Amino acid sequence: MTFSRDHIGYFLGFVILGGILGIAIGSFIVKLAPSLAVINAPLTRPIGFDLNLISFYIRFNISAIVGMIAGVLLFKWI
Repeated sequence: MTFSRDHIGYFLGFVILGGILGIAIGSFIVKLAPSLAVINAPLTRPIGFDLNLISFYIRFNISAIVGMIAGVLLFKWI
């Protein structure tokens, strides 16, 4: 796919799903080999908001960033 205004939703979807899958795979790898816990260590403080009814926070770690990069590469490949 080419990156254009028509495909921006798909691009964001690939990046978000890549980040989620990166976190899931990183957590699985850490459970298999606890010595690799550094890939799930947070790189930033939680970014987000907290209302009384709902809260939303994002924390970046190495596995999430690798997943996002993989999502971008997969988007460019498709």
